[in-house]
Amino acid sequence: MANIDEKENNGYRDLRSKIIVAAEREFADKSIIERKAYAEAAFFLMNEVHIQNHDVFAGNLKQYYHLGMYPRDMGQELEYLANTRGEGVQEYKRMLTAEEMGLFTRAPGAHVAPAYNVLVQEGVQGLIDRTRSLMHGKAGGKKHFYAAELAVLCAMQERILTYAKEAKKQYHICKKENLKRISQSCQRIAYNRPGSLFDSIQLVLLAHEHVLAEAGSGSISFGRLDQYLYPFYEKDLNENRITKTGAREMITEFWRKIAEFEMGWQNVTLGGSSSDGADQCNDLTIFCMDASLAVRADQPQLSLRVHKNMPQAVWDKALELIGAGMGFPELYHDEVAVKAKIHAGIAPEDAWDYCVIGCVELSVAGKEYSHSEGARFNWMKILELMLHEGKCPVTGFSWELAESHWLEEINSFQEFYEWYQRELKHFTRFVCRYIDDLSCQYGDYWPVPFLSSMMQGCVEKGRDVTGGGTIYHNLSVNCVGVASVADSLEAIEVLVFKEKRMSLRGLAAILAKDFEGFGPMRERMLSCPKYGNDIPSVDSKVKELTGLFVNTLSEAPRKYGKGKFQAGFYTSYFHATMGAMTGASPDGRKAGEALSGALSPMAGMDKSGPTAVVNSANKVNMEWFGNGMALDLKFNADFFKQERHRKAIRFLIEEYFDQGGLQVQVNAVDKETLLKAKKDPVKYRDIIVRVSGFSAYFVALEENLQDEIIRRTEHKVS
Repeated sequence: MANIDEKENNGYRDLRSKIIVAAEREFADKSIIERKAYAEAAFFLMNEVHIQNHDVFAGNLKQYYHLGMYPRDMGQELEYLANTRGEGVQEYKRMLTAEEMGLFTRAPGAHVAPAYNVLVQEGVQGLIDRTRSLMHGKAGGKKHFYAAELAVLCAMQERILTYAKEAKKQYHICKKENLKRISQSCQRIAYNRPGSLFDSIQLVLLAHEHVLAEAGSGSISFGRLDQYLYPFYEKDLNENRITKTGAREMITEFWRKIAEFEMGWQNVTLGGSSSDGADQCNDLTIFCMDASLAVRADQPQLSLRVHKNMPQAVWDKALELIGAGMGFPELYHDEVAVKAKIHAGIAPEDAWDYCVIGCVELSVAGKEYSHSEGARFNWMKILELMLHEGKCPVTGFSWELAESHWLEEINSFQEFYEWYQRELKHFTRFVCRYIDDLSCQYGDYWPVPFLSSMMQGCVEKGRDVTGGGTIYHNLSVNCVGVASVADSLEAIEVLVFKEKRMSLRGLAAILAKDFEGFGPMRERMLSCPKYGNDIPSVDSKVKELTGLFVNTLSEAPRKYGKGKFQAGFYTSYFHATMGAMTGASPDGRKAGEALSGALSPMAGMDKSGPTAVVNSANKVNMEWFGNGMALDLKFNADFFKQERHRKAIRFLIEEYFDQGGLQVQVNAVDKETLLKAKKDPVKYRDIIVRVSGFSAYFVALEENLQDEIIRRTEHKVS
């Protein structure tokens, strides 16, 4: 996902492969977590560090290839599950077919916010000392766990010292003070708690480098950074060791480091309130947004927690940043987000400390490991299978539905609608059982020792985070094509059962031909009521179906672990990839086109203005979306140039939140510029857009995703 030189990729891949093979051979008699830890430690001790003469901070954030830290695909997961469950895994083999036909996908692990707040308080040596003290007298699996933790923590300590030596070496050559500062800082934080804003940032960066390398992917987030760095900033300010301007510049250089990992989904959460409504914004809240304005990169992603007492200055800076056209900060309503986490089993005191990880996933930094990408399924594919008697018209694969019906037997829309609801419920239950069974093996086969050292509860329990070591261990199920399905059901109700323009069988035949020869009928389908226009008939379908899905999750039992299943209504880029594997649909969408994203209207179908969009969305109860959601709004780039327009959008967002909205994200870019960027990507390389939960360089996106963003309704200046 990140733009990494392929030669460098292969070099890291080959090096790590050799190290892992050597570790497996050398420590063949050790436990799997020790073997992984020793391989990881060896990799960091043997891998050279790189510091550029202009670097203000040390650290290299990139996607290292993990080779074995997580399963390579669902097939390997099932293979390992078969070793554990035997014949009981046979029923799940068809999920491989579901993945091939675009019905289901999953990417568990990685998405998490480590306890960087604890790290800056205790330091690396503090974590080592605590681990050693708890290790004393332990036997069996716990002893292996502690040995693994010490291996990776000591390796990190040594790597910090290696950075110190390299910076010192380069300083003697070029005499640049920034290199001297890096060297001195790394020497301090290797064995001591950070005592300044600079040292705390340096420590977080180097820990982040390690977590990214172990995960082999992005979506490792920084949590509530303005909160845990503020005491260091305040201390430096009070002791006259830094000025506000100097602190702002320091945060900006921090941002430049994070930006090196393009499309890394590294989220920073800002602002927020306490449980009594007290504002928690501070100078760093503003400085972080200023840094994004200065660096103008897709990383880090910014999430701003909004509440009634948020200062005017924070609102002004947020709207200025949104108007810059990078798609962040995305805005979260504290009150609804906290309720969503409480419903997901998080204690109230922890729920009030929520942050955002990856795209839009709500989490508690250092305490929650919930496989936020544990499952994602395509609601439209279920409807497609119903209309085509269980056969995917794109791939030709078959899928056994819960019920088998001849389309000719369906006599009313209500009958068809209730059938769809039963299929949605059936598949949701099946997915819950599936990911629950798969989750039970992660602690045995795919432990992550370094991340476990950065999560609260793991060291105290002597258990890896993937095996339930941290405080909260939920499982997450996300949805694609919600509005597409509601719009399609609306079209079926209107055209098949009210106007009787065709039968269900006739509709299926038209869709199978991708509307070829049926242009006027497609136009009629497109003209049917659409979600996002404040139309009760179609909005009620979104409300009912999301409610059914959430209730099904809340009732699903967990066989392994003590957590809950939590719902996510965001699609990342999967509304495009799954749309590419989905045939034409009754809403008028052509085969292969992107489906609706997140909880947003289908691209271009919200024609009644932004107020209608938020009114439609607010008919849904978002207090049960523990894994987050996304609502996209797109405004013309000129909209934010006038103060009255900025006030208008703030009023719109506050009204949306007051009525129960959870999250909103805004694109401020015009269609003409995006069309030019598509034709001339080199010239428009730096354009950043909001996709569905994350921001990215427009020219780096797949073509069907670019087209979907271009089609989104653009609200203009009036």
